[in-house]
Amino acid sequence: MPTAGTSSSGSFAVATATQRTLKDLRTKRKGQPVFVVGHVPERAGQEAVFEIFNVRLAVVKFSDGVFLGYDPAELLLPTEIDDKGVAFFEIKQCRKCDQPFPLTAEEVDADGERTECPSCAS
Repeated sequence: MPTAGTSSSGSFAVATATQRTLKDLRTKRKGQPVFVVGHVPERAGQEAVFEIFNVRLAVVKFSDGVFLGYDPAELLLPTEIDDKGVAFFEIKQCRKCDQPFPLTAEEVDADGERTECPSCAS
């Protein structure tokens, strides 16, 4: 039976130093904006919204109405969400492991641009 995650209340999440993917979130809210980097090449690099969990997959909805399931680790969080609810994504490729990762708002505003994902940087 599908579930709506741990909560359907609260506000949408943005990337932080400890939470950069949908998998990292303790509370997942329906409508959470995400950036897809997953296994379906035609959909990689597109924005979608989290809908529901189905078994171990996070089901997301794309703007054209298509629903697909992804590993929550393949769904990146936005860098920021403006006061109108529009999500902005700043996605970088790690120069060491070549995996995409979202920048936090603090990293975007920092003097030097981050070139390594948190896993490779530590």
